[in-house]
Formats: sequence, C-alpha cells, structure tokens
Amino acid sequence: MLEPWQWAAALALALVAGTVSGISGFGAGLMLSAYLLPILGARVTVPVLAVAMVLTNAGRVWAFRDVLSLRVALPVLAGVLPGALAGSYAFGALGGPWADLIVGGFLIVSVALRRALAGRAVAATPRALAVGGGITGLLSGITTGAGMLLIPLLLGAGLPARALIATDAFVSGSMHLARVAGYAAGGVLGPDLVLLGLALGAATVPGSRAAAWIVARIPPWRHVVALEALVVLIGALTVCEAVAAMTGR
Repeated sequence: MLEPWQWAAALALALVAGTVSGISGFGAGLMLSAYLLPILGARVTVPVLAVAMVLTNAGRVWAFRDVLSLRVALPVLAGVLPGALAGSYAFGALGGPWADLIVGGFLIVSVALRRALAGRAVAATPRALAVGGGITGLLSGITTGAGMLLIPLLLGAGLPARALIATDAFVSGSMHLARVAGYAAGGVLGPDLVLLGLALGAATVPGSRAAAWIVARIPPWRHVVALEALVVLIGALTVCEAVAAMTGR
C-alpha cells in the first residue's frame, strides 16, 4: 500500500484531477492511474480507481441533477451494467503481469482513441446505445480509461452540454459501481483498497474549486497535451515492466 507521503501526494493530485477532468472532459482517472500504476501495479490500481470514480461522478450528477436525461441514460445502462460486471469479474482472473500489460497498452491507445472520437457521435437508437454501452462496460471492467467511449454515444443523442455532463456522470458512476461489485466478487478489492478509493474519490469532488486558480493560468490545450504525454509515457513503462516480468528479464 501507500506510504504516508504517497497518500498525501495522491490526495493532492486528486484535487487537481477533479478540475482537469471538468475542463478537458476527461482525465481524472487517467491522471490518478498515471501516478498509482508504477507504485501499486494494475491489479491494485484499477479496482481502487473504480471506487474513486463512483464518488467523482456522484459529485457531478449532484451538480447537474436538474438536466439529467434518464431517457438516454437507461438504454446505455442496459448494456453498461452487465458488461462492466463481466469485465471486472474477468479482471480478477488475470495475473499481475497480464493486468499490467492490458492496462498499460490501453492507456497508450486511449490517447489516440480520444482524439479520433473527439466531436464524433454515434446514431443514438436504443439498440445502438445498449450495444455501445455493453462494449464500453466490458472494456472498462478489464482496464482503465475506457469510459471515454461513452461520449460518442451520448453526443449522438443530441444532448446539450450540461445535460451531456450530467448523463455521462450518471452512466459512468453506475458503471463504476458495477465494476466495484465485480472486483469484490473476483477477490481483488479488499477493505484497504476501498478506503483508498473512497479517499481519492472524495478528494476529486471539491477539486474543481480547490485547484481552479492553477488550471485558469494554463491554456486548456497545453494541459491536455501534457496529460496525454504523461499517459502515453506511463502506459509504455507499464507495458515494458509487464513484458519483462513475463519473460523473466
């Protein structure tokens, strides 16, 4: 687990991550995973962040509760919830190096994927929302950062900006809650990891105000590029460590 100074650094990063994710539309989980992966490994980091993201998204739902669209959220949840349960339960069967390899690889791919999906939408029929939700939930259960796939689905529903934030937060929070249940059932989420996840999640909730003065002084495009570079770097290091562990080098 974390040393006291690592706890302090993680909580401070969570404050900033809450703000960055509010401005860039992504980043809280990726920033925290970039910090935690080299310390804890994927097998610990992924379930911890699932707990944290439940609280992060709950804070957003509360802030934008007046524009939440259940009409759009419910079809997505029909696919997301079983997908997340299946993916997170399967994650429990992965060995440490395999978990690191999958998570590290997806972190690298996630940057290109985010850029490819930026501004795009998927035709929002109930079937498309459910199928897309199922794929997103499955990938999210196995790795971290897959929640960004929800954005094209919700864009296709024609939601205005505030409603998009609220609905994405509601679906994402529910998905992470299903992941928590799957990780617990798979035996990879003990009470100590739940405590760490709750602490990190709680720290992200007031992050938008606590760190706003820092982010206001950084051009949004610049901190997004820096975050993407960090994600790719940590993903590459994680993959290299996983390959070394698997090959005995």
